[in-house]
Amino acid sequence: MFKISEFSKLSQVPAKTLRYYDQLDLLKPAYTDPESGYRYYASDQLIRLHRILAFKELGFTLEQIKQMLRENISTAEVRGMLRLKQAEARQLIQAEMERLRRIEARIEQIERGENVSALREVVVKQVEPILAVTLETTASRSDIPELFEELDNHARRYGIVPAAPHIVVWHACPECETNIHLEVAVPFHGEMPSSGPFQVKLLPAVTAASVTHVSRPDTDSPVSLDLGVWIERNGYAIQPDVPSREVYVSHIEGRAGHFVTESLMPIVR
Repeated sequence: MFKISEFSKLSQVPAKTLRYYDQLDLLKPAYTDPESGYRYYASDQLIRLHRILAFKELGFTLEQIKQMLRENISTAEVRGMLRLKQAEARQLIQAEMERLRRIEARIEQIERGENVSALREVVVKQVEPILAVTLETTASRSDIPELFEELDNHARRYGIVPAAPHIVVWHACPECETNIHLEVAVPFHGEMPSSGPFQVKLLPAVTAASVTHVSRPDTDSPVSLDLGVWIERNGYAIQPDVPSREVYVSHIEGRAGHFVTESLMPIVR
């Protein structure tokens, strides 16, 4: 058996907490010396201690945990609850990472707005029709890499190796932070039928203001200022009812998740 100090070191739970669990009848020592009052613990008590800690992570109070231990909830049930909590935590982290990237993009836009001479070069481009397999959905920006992967996997089922670039067509933005109507597309050569949500279509030709930059598909584009200033200065207007596009041309070596990106805003005189 282990002294309380040893059991604390082994379990990485403070001795003060172990004493408190003893007082609450949550985790009684395996043996208490009647003369010295020293507490001793057995190694198999780590199982009960880990259950207590798991239930705490799930947000239960100590009184609730005591009752749950009496009910002897199965390991499978505990595992299921922890898996659910794990998924919730991952979603929270993903949402906060997306929020952090949006904040970083806004900071960049504000800083660049103070130096208009540093705007990126914008050119007028005639985009030809593109044969692509597409997936139209409502999603957040953080979902785009997974949507690209879905498209790639679908194309491979027909023996087609997806060609660069990957494209996002922005149809509408009613709640841009979390609910964007978009269409991801991958150009291909060969034959592939439409199947379920995966549609084979020609992306139409478009005249667009084009700017090339480095960005991530799961982060807000940093070029709205560049495009807006250029369109105003050069006597153009944004073409109504024609979605804008982002074309992720190629990966940036050594920068995970970053692409050489072309942003295309449809324009008219």
